[in-house]
Amino acid sequence: GKTLGEYENMAAGTVEECDRLIDMINTMLMITKAESGVEKGHDEDIDLSKLVRDACELLEPVAEDKGLSLKCHTPNSCLLVGDRRMIQRILSTLLDNAIKYTPSGRTVTVSLSEGNEGEVALAVQDTGIGIPAGDLPHVFERFYRCDQSRSEPGTGLGLSLARALARTHNGDITVTSTPG
Repeated sequence: GKTLGEYENMAAGTVEECDRLIDMINTMLMITKAESGVEKGHDEDIDLSKLVRDACELLEPVAEDKGLSLKCHTPNSCLLVGDRRMIQRILSTLLDNAIKYTPSGRTVTVSLSEGNEGEVALAVQDTGIGIPAGDLPHVFERFYRCDQSRSEPGTGLGLSLARALARTHNGDITVTSTPG
């Protein structure tokens, strides 16, 4: 028979797997609600510059652990009306991906700029592995993962959610990439 320790390990593994599935289902629900317009979010005045700087500060140690340089360029303030939690989710997804797929010794740059019409542009650039041209049109699809990303943990829902949340704010997310 199995020892108590083995059963405890199995139970812990099962709990972890359940947590992962619950997380995945919740993310899918968020995407569906955002895409169908059910999830409007709570509009409030947000200083996007501060949110971006906070996100960079939060992820700086993660980048440093990986040997990456994280650069952050924002205007002093950049005001926007939107849902703080949704925008934080977009930011953390984009930064997390950039850090995850950029090899040690390279750079991730986050820059925020304002256009003439009051629109805001946030760019997250990395010098990572890049995305093959054939994969580019698909990176925002649910569960889509490029071959090089399969070795990393993840569900393939992050960018799908980020785009749905951006569209809730009358915005969008686009990607350009060159492998290598």
